[in-house]
Amino acid sequence: MKPFRYLFCVLLITWPCIAVPSASATKSSWTEPIKGEITDKFGTRGGKHKGLDIAAPEGEMVVAAADGTVSKSYASNSYGQVIFIKHDNGYETVYAHLNKRLKKKGDRVKKGEEIGIIGNTGISTGTHLHFEIHQGAWTENKKNAINPLTVYSEEAFRPSSVHVNKGSAETKSEITVRKGDTLWKISRENGLSVEKMMEMNGLANPNIYAGQTLRLDESREKQRTYIVQKGDTLYRIAEKMGVTAGAIQEWNGLKGETIYPQQPLLIRVDRSS
Repeated sequence: MKPFRYLFCVLLITWPCIAVPSASATKSSWTEPIKGEITDKFGTRGGKHKGLDIAAPEGEMVVAAADGTVSKSYASNSYGQVIFIKHDNGYETVYAHLNKRLKKKGDRVKKGEEIGIIGNTGISTGTHLHFEIHQGAWTENKKNAINPLTVYSEEAFRPSSVHVNKGSAETKSEITVRKGDTLWKISRENGLSVEKMMEMNGLANPNIYAGQTLRLDESREKQRTYIVQKGDTLYRIAEKMGVTAGAIQEWNGLKGETIYPQQPLLIRVDRSS
């Protein structure tokens, strides 16, 4: 019986070694899939948002968060162009809304290896990466999803250095959004935070569109948001706010005079008046 008791003791000692490592214990095995501005976090939208949304300029590369094998690579109605990677550490990650996929199912990838290009495909508004981490396999109900910020700090996603030219004698007071621009990109280029840009321009979220005019300087004008009420017309609102209907159209990118109840409208008020 002595050999049996010895074997039993060995099993008791070694059994805990097969446990799956926690995400916090394996932080060194992870790298950020992209550098940018976090625009939405895990658990928002009534708990239904199971990842991070990270905005970055169009054309930026997305990389594998850790060593692993591509488990899925396809076009989804919701995720858009998406890649799933099963990692050697027991986790699975998701990279959604890509403009282009650079890896196919079965490909072996290393941590930091380029797997796709950031985009705006699927159910998405604005160029960004939707990134998920699952402790175990991805499931349709996402029961294994964990908050990526248990693995990364928010600061880890920010670019390591940002160059802002403050020596220019002329400072732009506004900018017109071009195709491919993101609020994060414009903010970074002009030395402002996304939060400040949203505040100055009365934006409820960081989504912007080509042709939209954004304020970069609030020295003369302040913004307020008017919520359209039932029975309002563009001309009635303009008269009430002391501006022209044409100005409201320009500030809000309206092509005609049609507005609808509960629609938010940006109104600019001259501080000097």
